Amino acid sequence: MVATVTHRSSGSRTSTLPIIARRLLAAGTGICAGCLAGFLLTDGDLALVVVAVLCVLVTIGIAGLVLPADLREVGLPIVLFATLMRMAIAIVLYDGLVAAGRNGFVTGDDALYALLSSRLAEIMHGRPAVIDQDLLYLVGTYVHLESWIFYVVGAKPLAAIFVNAAMGGLLVGLIFDIVCRIFRDSRPAIVAALAVSVYPSLVLWSALNLKDSLALLLIAIVLWMLVIFHSRRIWWLIPASFLPVLLMEDLRNYIFVGLALVIPPSILFAPGGTPRHRLLASTAAMGITAVLLLYHFGYRQGIPSPSDFDAQRGAMQFGANVVFGDQPLIIRSAFVFFAPFPWMVRRMLDLFPVPEMLLWYLALAGACLAMFRYKRFWRAFAPLLLFCAWTFVIFLLAEGNVGTLFRHRAMVIPFVIILSAPALSVAIQMLGLARRVTRMAGPNPMANGAVKGAVK
Repeated sequence: MVATVTHRSSGSRTSTLPIIARRLLAAGTGICAGCLAGFLLTDGDLALVVVAVLCVLVTIGIAGLVLPADLREVGLPIVLFATLMRMAIAIVLYDGLVAAGRNGFVTGDDALYALLSSRLAEIMHGRPAVIDQDLLYLVGTYVHLESWIFYVVGAKPLAAIFVNAAMGGLLVGLIFDIVCRIFRDSRPAIVAALAVSVYPSLVLWSALNLKDSLALLLIAIVLWMLVIFHSRRIWWLIPASFLPVLLMEDLRNYIFVGLALVIPPSILFAPGGTPRHRLLASTAAMGITAVLLLYHFGYRQGIPSPSDFDAQRGAMQFGANVVFGDQPLIIRSAFVFFAPFPWMVRRMLDLFPVPEMLLWYLALAGACLAMFRYKRFWRAFAPLLLFCAWTFVIFLLAEGNVGTLFRHRAMVIPFVIILSAPALSVAIQMLGLARRVTRMAGPNPMANGAVKGAVK
């Protein structure tokens, strides 16, 4: 397998899902579509039906443009499944929370986003609305998006959640294409897309009224553009890759800074092309990055100091169940990569992250193995490696409790899965080969005494 790409040969990459996988995917898609349709019809809200249909159609349409033509037959069903599953889980959770008296919300932030967006939508309609000054810090990219949704269809949080679910499905399509472009093999792309489709916390955050789904999509768009630039010298991709970065500033400011810093070296280290062209392109990107960072740190907020990170870690420890912000650096590093630890279960709620953490450990191990195996092709992985490294450093400096870390780590999970995709694909193939060898070998002779009889 080649770990970098200079062209996209379709014939060598074409692959199909195994028959059992296709049947499971079709069954899962049908179940999710049935649940979604049933709840929508039961709720009887025509506007939500229209929003749900449009979200599915737009997601499939954009994914069809993103995916290579020879792999749409494989990739689009995964994208459809991921989108419908998120939408079905979203409406089940929302209606269940309404029935439980929580007005359809879980974390508290989701309720505040909906409240603020509904008030802004009222103002956009020219009607009076009172906005609490204490909530103005939440105004940003996600609130603006939700406000426009409410402006069109009314204050219906499920409509915004359906858009989140669609963005989660589109993320799967981008993951599929990124892996195909890097590894020129559809098998790891299928593994990565399926893993991101069903990864529990990624599904949950995109099925709630939270900004994580939008943030993940913007990150994926930036990295996708950089990977395309690595394979094809399309120069307008350099300024275009900064557009999602601008939208990121009000979502996650540390991701905004990280993406702005990742773009110039990713262009400089791009394989192929002349050193002069790469240097000129990276210099231009560095200039745009400098302008963005000067604006961010000069006008929006000051440059953080070590004491600011210490204060933030300390603030995160109040009211948290498991804290680690006051621990030495080596202990904090272990928490950042591996917490919540499966042996730290203290209550029933702590059991839910355990299966996901086992998947996370596999993804980390697979990423390390793949990076070692393809270390000669590090240029192809440079954008993802730089982004993940930056984000983990920020977690190490600023995170203070396991609950917040668990949610924020979703910002890197899909991209660690991309790096681990070849190793996971090989492991799955080896398991399938072992099963075929076992079937071909026939029954175990030790089981029926054949060997004993032959010895006699």
